[in-house]
Amino acid sequence: MPTKIMFINPVGTGTSDPHLLSVIDRVRRKDVEPVVVHLPKGPDHTEYHYYEHLVTHDVLNQVRRAEAEKFQAVIIGCFYDPGLREARELVSIPVVGPAESTMLVACTLGHKFSILVGRRKWIPKMESNARMYGLGERLASIRPLGIRVIEMLPEQKRLKQSAAREGRAAVDEDGAEVIVMGCTMESGFADELSRALGVPVLDPVVTSWKFAEMQADMYSSLGISHCKAYGYESPPKEEGWL
Repeated sequence: MPTKIMFINPVGTGTSDPHLLSVIDRVRRKDVEPVVVHLPKGPDHTEYHYYEHLVTHDVLNQVRRAEAEKFQAVIIGCFYDPGLREARELVSIPVVGPAESTMLVACTLGHKFSILVGRRKWIPKMESNARMYGLGERLASIRPLGIRVIEMLPEQKRLKQSAAREGRAAVDEDGAEVIVMGCTMESGFADELSRALGVPVLDPVVTSWKFAEMQADMYSSLGISHCKAYGYESPPKEEGWL
């Protein structure tokens, strides 16, 4: 049987699903089956904390569905990593967050990394996540591109120009050795930007996918997934909330 990995697009529209699947298809192992899903309802982006709150319940339902349908790993496909800790409480299969996985990989490729975010609004959340993951000291900077999530796919030229400008400033002025694209909609051109900047550039869709492939292998072959002893301990079934 092929390994199956679910990529959850945590929005209430499938408009960007084909783009995400095309990015995954270019890098996936041929023995791994990708499934990209979106939510049955909800906003078309999660730039706001309140929107994150609105989608979390349906995200968790999709995570539980992935485990029930024998997927070997699941990715919550937003760089905010919404519902990541809650999901790990609910299931035993590996649950991957694009921000956590991409920042961790960035730390293996250079001393410091910078994140290119869409808007200044996102910076507090990104800084908080970096600190929570224990990577605050490895963060060189967070630079906004001045572009909303819903503008990224239709305005690719503007997105690429802004990423090139802010990526160059992150390397030359902030000392970044790795550039992290801080949104799953900033995907599909990291290799082009890497050649222009002369440093590694990480696409969070690609990085989280390859990270999930590794974790799926560890889970299938060795039974290794996130620890359920303390932080990700599951709620007791007898309390009736599962």
